[in-house]
Amino acid sequence: MNFSDLGRRGMPLAAGLFALVLAGSAFGVGPAATAGQATPGAQPPFDLADPARIETGRKRFNKTCAGYCHGAEGVGGRAPDFKGRTDLPPEMAFETISKGRVGADVMPPWGEAFSPEQIWELVAYLQYLGRQGE
Repeated sequence: MNFSDLGRRGMPLAAGLFALVLAGSAFGVGPAATAGQATPGAQPPFDLADPARIETGRKRFNKTCAGYCHGAEGVGGRAPDFKGRTDLPPEMAFETISKGRVGADVMPPWGEAFSPEQIWELVAYLQYLGRQGE
């Protein structure tokens, strides 16, 4: 599938791109950037359990990720579920969102679309979802 196919099917580009990056993490596909290169902001600048940051991340997730790819509350989309998922370290989620993925689970990097702080807010929400029962 190529991006022009996605557009013809009416998939929102933002949701599709975000989901594809995160989907690769479930299948062990590495980030597009060269291994060993540090991503700016690779450590959270705030507590990932901060309710205000989780809420901000939830809103961003629902705008850009939930519709087509990950579903409402991170469940039921075309990409892997996040609810109840405990095998996604925060640093891996940040790297995946920032740098993107190549291969079967293609997703362009979001590191230029979102600031590191905004990406960490998404990670905070993903971590929150991981702590929720299915």
